[in-house]
Amino acid sequence: MALRTAKRFDEARELSRRLWSQLDGDPSGHVEQAASRQYAQLFAAMPDPAYLTYGNVDLPRLWPRHLRPGQQVLDGQQAKIGDWTFGFVGGGLRSAYRTPNELDDEVFAAKVAAAGQVDVLCSHIPPAVPQLLYDVVARRLERGSEALLEHIRRTQPRYALFGHVHQPLARRVRIGRTECLNVGHFRATGRPYVLEW
Repeated sequence: MALRTAKRFDEARELSRRLWSQLDGDPSGHVEQAASRQYAQLFAAMPDPAYLTYGNVDLPRLWPRHLRPGQQVLDGQQAKIGDWTFGFVGGGLRSAYRTPNELDDEVFAAKVAAAGQVDVLCSHIPPAVPQLLYDVVARRLERGSEALLEHIRRTQPRYALFGHVHQPLARRVRIGRTECLNVGHFRATGRPYVLEW
């Protein structure tokens, strides 16, 4: 972790390679087994209905085996919940961290466009607003999406909900009428964000 925080990515990757070489088998198999166990616990804990989208470290190909009735994965899609329309955009953008579910800017932008006009825009990563991107513990800017920012400016949903930045400098910022909220940072309190309407 210290090497990544210091942005010494090549050294961090070499250390990982050395450590993985001490184990039997393919490293990706170990990672997938551990991720699969965590997905099993996570999906079992979710209510019915649940609307899900992918994060930047997710392994989308593992999700189908863990989905339960009433759980729906949406990515570049909409869902009607009550009287409101929710749009979902999953994944992250390419970065120096090379997490498993990073996408090219054009692919991500196409999913943002496909989400369309909504009351609530839900994404894993935030729009590209510096206050929303800075992690005060890691002391770095994470990548945010220019496509999300432009979509919010143009369509003005009531809310833009996201996570990704674990210890955000700012949890909320207003863009026009849109309240942009980092709802993923609830580990410290143990209380998730509740959107009431």
